[in-house]
Amino acid sequence: MKILAIDTSCEQASCALYIEGEIVEKKSPVDKRRHSSSLMPMVSDLLAENSLTAGDMDFFAVGSGPGSFTGIRIGMSAVKGMAFAAGKSIHSAKSLDILANRYKAPVGIVCPMIDARNRQVYTALYKWNGDFYEPETDYIGISIEKLSEILAEKDGPIVICGDALEKYQEFLTAEAGIIGIESDSSNKYPSAAVLADMAARGIELIDKGSASATLPFYLRESQAKRLYDR
Repeated sequence: MKILAIDTSCEQASCALYIEGEIVEKKSPVDKRRHSSSLMPMVSDLLAENSLTAGDMDFFAVGSGPGSFTGIRIGMSAVKGMAFAAGKSIHSAKSLDILANRYKAPVGIVCPMIDARNRQVYTALYKWNGDFYEPETDYIGISIEKLSEILAEKDGPIVICGDALEKYQEFLTAEAGIIGIESDSSNKYPSAAVLADMAARGIELIDKGSASATLPFYLRESQAKRLYDR
């Protein structure tokens, strides 16, 4: 089985190839403003280095968000274009699910946080089900203060990850006084390699569809849309 996976939902874009059980990955510089110019050359290089073309894929995988509205659209458009041209399906996963499933064994409650600006985060809480991490809450966009209230009610270790960790770690531990938090700064951005593994395993968090049916996952309207509506 061969899968090309792409995630551009946050500051760092990544692409990965799953080739008969092996995964190779490339990552862009940390700068979402460059996704539009760096993504496809990175994908082309990855395919060429492995003597493959997009048409060789059994299907494609993409991170559907939440995250950067522009970033999500860049990755989604690239994957939809390749899948449509190759006549292949798309398997998509939410950015929060990808962050949580970097962990291949139980580590406690996992709480990925994606920065939504203005002291807001996109988040969910995850539990280990014996095979992968699945959400035990809804996917939500809430204030960091509200999230701290939710975490304060939890027992046991809580692993915090995602690109909002650096911004709010001190608030959660020092100001809010949440006990049992373990911070994982190495798991900052959704990884295409993790997405490729999730898609290859066919775990229940994966949505499967055609190029036309696959859609981004937004937890709120973009700032431009909100300003326009005003």
